[in-house]
Amino acid sequence: GFILDGFPRTLQQAKELDKLLVASGEAVSLVLAFEVPPEVLEERICGRWMHKASGRSYHVKFAPPKALKVLEDGKPDPASMLDDETGEPLYQRGDDTPEA
Repeated sequence: GFILDGFPRTLQQAKELDKLLVASGEAVSLVLAFEVPPEVLEERICGRWMHKASGRSYHVKFAPPKALKVLEDGKPDPASMLDDETGEPLYQRGDDTPEA
């Protein structure tokens, strides 16, 4: 068995998943849908930062990097978003923004 979290996201991905499942003799046996307020989702998603080389992930509220500094507006100072192990800059994925 397996768990798909956040996948598929598009109709095309769902179609490709169906093909893969048919080819392997597998089937989706259960689907769970969580009802989460949009503001909670935005806080979770928009707070994520990643270290590109290692894949380590951070969150400004739930797992902040040690170097985190917060600006007067309450947002993290991007210059302080540094990986705990290497000191290298962290980045936000393009789809981890309110606009996405």
